[in-house]
Amino acid sequence: MTNQRKHSRLPLPLTVEVSVEDQVPVVMKTRDMSDGGVFLEYNKNLVLQMGVKLTIRVLENMQGEEPPAIPATVVRVTDDGFAVQFDQD
Repeated sequence: MTNQRKHSRLPLPLTVEVSVEDQVPVVMKTRDMSDGGVFLEYNKNLVLQMGVKLTIRVLENMQGEEPPAIPATVVRVTDDGFAVQFDQD
């Protein structure tokens, strides 16, 4: 089986805040990240479906900077989490 990914993934466990319109933001953990998206580990407080639009804000120390809200879309749902693709401007 060949890897058809556009971007290489990097294991990167980060704490992020995930916001979906009309819902309370939820703190989640990332498993890995690439230039094109991120994998969010399953959290029972937020069940996502393919096509859902959301924003991700990194909660790790940003050296005094306010972390940006990154728009993304859920592109895959698994038993252990959600793959999201960063939206292009």
